[in-house]
Amino acid sequence: METGTFLQEKVIQYVGQNFIPLKYESGRDAEQFMRFNVRGTPTFLVLDSDGNETRRLLGYYSPDDFIEQLET
Repeated sequence: METGTFLQEKVIQYVGQNFIPLKYESGRDAEQFMRFNVRGTPTFLVLDSDGNETRRLLGYYSPDDFIEQLET
């Protein structure tokens, strides 16, 4: 998350205004990867306020594509 798409100001602003971002690291946070059945990285999950998955994005997205995916 520290490279590419997430360094773009429009992505930082959009995510900051609409979501509570949280990062898990493979290895260190293995139980969370298992909990959400994450098989590879990058994987982006959108959860509702009860912790239920509402959206899953896999792989790299350009900044505009990433925001567009989050808006759907």
